[in-house]
Amino acid sequence: MKHIKGYRVQENALMIVEEPGAAYIIGSGYFDFIKLSRSGIIKTALLNLSRQLSFSLSELAQVLHVSERTLQRYADDAKLSADTSERAILLSQLYQRGTEVFGQLENFKEWMRTPLPAFNYQTPISLLDTTFGFQLIQDELGRIEHGLFA
Repeated sequence: MKHIKGYRVQENALMIVEEPGAAYIIGSGYFDFIKLSRSGIIKTALLNLSRQLSFSLSELAQVLHVSERTLQRYADDAKLSADTSERAILLSQLYQRGTEVFGQLENFKEWMRTPLPAFNYQTPISLLDTTFGFQLIQDELGRIEHGLFA
């Protein structure tokens, strides 16, 4: 586990932890997510998440609604904006949920990159540039979990 200016970044978990107050991406309540979004997550934590999810910098920039160059300019210990932090948290939550439904992160990552009829033969990952896309994927995960396939 790394320690960077008040954050613990757990290397092998989809988790970003802020100290003090220990706001967790996974397993916390909405008020913790709001607080963490407002205070901003650090770039190192975001890059850790990106590696775990096998996102390129370009894919990450598209989901976060920032340019690749903007992401590159941030110092490793810099805090991201509230909007960028919020989208990173949504991404983390989505992949945690997908891992629960599919049993393994690798299985979910493969599903996210497969064109599917439920998404008009688009890849789920291509829908992550809108909150509607996030919700559509979450809804489909619920159907899969309950054995209902579209």
